[in-house]
Amino acid sequence: MLYGFSVNDTTGELTLLNGFPIATGFTGGGNTNLEHLAFDPVNKFLYVANRGSSNISVYSVDQATGTLAIAPFSPIASVANQRTLKVHPSGSPLIVGADVFASFVITPTTATPAPNSPYAMPTGVSPAASALSPDGTYYYAGGNSGNFFAGYSINASTGEMTEIAGNPFDSGASNPVPVDVDSTGRLWVFGSRQAAMRVYTLASGVPTAVTGSPFAFGETGFASTAKLHPNGNFLILPNRTRAYVVSAAISDSGAATTISTVSGSPFGTSGSTSLAAVYNPAGSYFYVSNAGSRNISKFSVDPMTGGLSSLTVLPANTMGTTGSNSGIVYVPSATTSIPVSISGRVLRSNGSPVSTARITISGPNGFTFTTLTNPFGFYLFENVLSNQQYSISVQSKLASFDSVSVTPTGSITDLDITESTPPGLNRSRR
Repeated sequence: MLYGFSVNDTTGELTLLNGFPIATGFTGGGNTNLEHLAFDPVNKFLYVANRGSSNISVYSVDQATGTLAIAPFSPIASVANQRTLKVHPSGSPLIVGADVFASFVITPTTATPAPNSPYAMPTGVSPAASALSPDGTYYYAGGNSGNFFAGYSINASTGEMTEIAGNPFDSGASNPVPVDVDSTGRLWVFGSRQAAMRVYTLASGVPTAVTGSPFAFGETGFASTAKLHPNGNFLILPNRTRAYVVSAAISDSGAATTISTVSGSPFGTSGSTSLAAVYNPAGSYFYVSNAGSRNISKFSVDPMTGGLSSLTVLPANTMGTTGSNSGIVYVPSATTSIPVSISGRVLRSNGSPVSTARITISGPNGFTFTTLTNPFGFYLFENVLSNQQYSISVQSKLASFDSVSVTPTGSITDLDITESTPPGLNRSRR
């Protein structure tokens, strides 16, 4: 069964939508699966993995009403034992994680297997969850068993998956779960049996552990997913065998990255088998699907500290009296902001790039995120909300820069920031 809820923009509270629940007509999976839903904001498709039927139901989403309509190519015949779904940020391909995993090229009317799909996972790798880089270049999966996780590069045009050099990668401990990749190129892998988070930098997709990794995560039960906050400063993880979530703050960058749990963590969910989780686009609310109690817990998120508060919980069995919930997604309303990206270059007045400049974006509801430019001066901010005003500032020892104000209506790829008048010069003419 598929459940849909409307969200109160002010309070974040949930109300069951008319017409729900909806039966997919197929068989789902067990309570060890938590990424059986995925939303594609480009094509407006909702994907639902029917593990027991080895296929995927696909729905078109009306973002104004939440109404679903079956897509013309639904269901997609898929691989057995599906555990995780990921959609490329361009809307294609759709990647299905399993012991034998698959990639599908998506158009508005078709889903076609990519060349050589399905692909066999390397020996010793069995996915419980997966992580996709924000630009859609790299895909990582693992965590169901063994010490290894797998990594692949993605051809966005053909959907073909290619093993990254050195694949698979030994985490040094059992059940390594790739949970997220951030816009600075860091891979986050949770050691679900060791209560530890492993952090890697990526070079051409190849992971290298940062200094000090793994980091204690204050988590003692099995968990298979975690979500980076939209501002990139926190990582929050539900516990599959306990009724709480752990929030941790991220410090520094690159090989110097560290992560430590925030004050008050862990935070109780008042549900059972707290499993899948999602933020609203602004990152002000965090929703946890409780598979055992078949309900949803909602927290308010402090964007400055990563602390969680103001817990509200839907009644037990809101989502049925049998079975378990195996995924959760947030579909933005068509009338509200949606996540977009802002990218460009930081340049000297002569057009030369400024590398390792510290660039910070600030916006509504305390949103702030800082990154560094690459050797060619490029920067990227993900999960910025459209139709909201932001300020971008740059700090560099090489030059001074004026702050830039921007209100994106969609993704921006060419917001270049050029140094202000060099010392000793002015703009006046005589």
